[in-house]
Amino acid sequence: MNNKSILILSICLNMAFLRAQTTGVSLHSIPGYNQWGWNSIVMQNEFITIATVPAIGGRVMQYDLDSLPSIYINKYELGKTYTPANRGYHNFGGYKTWPSPQYRWPGQWPPPPTLDYGNYTFTADSASNDSVSVLVTSPVEQWIASGIQFERRATIYPGSSRVKMEQTIINQGTSTANWGMWSITQSIVNHPGKTDYENYRAYFPLNPSSVYGAGKTWTDGASNAWKGEISPGIYGVQFYPTPPSGSKIFSDSDKGWLAYAVASDTVVFARTFDIYEGAHYPDSARLTVYVSNFPAYMEIEAKFPLMDINPGERYTFTENWWTAKVRTPIIDVNSIGAVAQKVTYDSTTHTLSAVYGVFHKGIAKAVFKDETGQVISEGREYSVSPLKEIQLNETITIPQNTKKIEFQIYNPEGGLIGILDSTDIGHLLTSVEAESQNFPLKHSLSNNYPNPFNPKTVISYKLKVKSEVELRIFDILGREIATLVNEQKPAGTHTIEWDGKNSGGQHVSGGVYFCCFEAGKFRQTHKLILLK
Repeated sequence: MNNKSILILSICLNMAFLRAQTTGVSLHSIPGYNQWGWNSIVMQNEFITIATVPAIGGRVMQYDLDSLPSIYINKYELGKTYTPANRGYHNFGGYKTWPSPQYRWPGQWPPPPTLDYGNYTFTADSASNDSVSVLVTSPVEQWIASGIQFERRATIYPGSSRVKMEQTIINQGTSTANWGMWSITQSIVNHPGKTDYENYRAYFPLNPSSVYGAGKTWTDGASNAWKGEISPGIYGVQFYPTPPSGSKIFSDSDKGWLAYAVASDTVVFARTFDIYEGAHYPDSARLTVYVSNFPAYMEIEAKFPLMDINPGERYTFTENWWTAKVRTPIIDVNSIGAVAQKVTYDSTTHTLSAVYGVFHKGIAKAVFKDETGQVISEGREYSVSPLKEIQLNETITIPQNTKKIEFQIYNPEGGLIGILDSTDIGHLLTSVEAESQNFPLKHSLSNNYPNPFNPKTVISYKLKVKSEVELRIFDILGREIATLVNEQKPAGTHTIEWDGKNSGGQHVSGGVYFCCFEAGKFRQTHKLILLK
């Protein structure tokens, strides 16, 4: 029985003492929800289910896309509650918030008990016509971070996988406090009964001017989980249990997003948040990923800067949660969707291609604009929702005066929600069919994109003049795996996709491969990395 069936059954069998509903979204208070042993506040729309447990620090213990879960729950802690004390720590799993920096906590551990697992009060709100929300409020902390109180308002909307999380620090003390918010999700890293850790990934953008130097990240321990820069400016983590305890990687990203994905389910869970340039972040880190050995989970953490909060004042940090069906790796995220492959154009076949996960229900289309921003042409319409990956594969001739291509998302009524992807013609991986195109000055093979990749990658090459071209894939032992091109090609820029299969149509194993390009007497080789 999936979570949605359990939710419906629970509503039928229990007299919920609180319920609220507006068009397309609902909120219910359900005793014993999901057999957890706690009363839970459950919000739902046609795509997502989110459950909050006030009795254990207002934790969010569920954020599901349809029946696909994202949050780790410690089964050994189910149903327990605790009166906060000055010692002890109880790892329920779920989503929580702590005050930062941690080094201000006495002894640096445990976290402030009232804020971490105290009994939060809650109120529900369905006053808006387009959303429902739950507000949870902590007791006032008496020990660590004395005088500090937390609030969190979680709001969901119809027709979207969005959850708006407004995290508030309140100073109930008598002197100015200087704290930041630490937003933490403990994420699932294996399917039930399996140890398929390789399916669980995290991605985040790197800061080209990072304070951490050329590596652009800092770690507190070695781990096989740290996969490095899997695409230009994007770091990849592939979960790996790190003995004896765990390790963390820190980033001072200049872009406010962090994604957690399950490759086998082709689903991504993502967060977007503001970056406060020039503000003081603890450890200089704006986001971190922690891999835990036992229990096995991966923490997805966003940090917010330290703020001076006067007595009686409050400060709110806002982040948004999103989820959609889409393959990995993830190379960009915004409030409209996640990008697995940016838009490319093959001028030989006139094919416009891209791969996206969309966070909203509606209509999508490619829009072609000139240098003044005026729309000069549009592609065909696609029906989109968080429950299906969008594979753009459209045969179309790009108008001659096109300066920019945008992939725009509209709601079912035709209103523009926003732009998921935008690419200047000059930055496309392949040549654009236009009279003003300049032919390359020499033959060349470009880096494939993405690299590493799974399951597909795009290879692009340029020809100065019409040439006989061979493009072949070899394994690390020098054995030919596949021939991608073996024919005469005209001058210009060309692309071809390799789907990780050999000449017999069989998928090859993950590892290092080499792409060898020959055009006349010109030869060039690039390394490709296939992730499995």
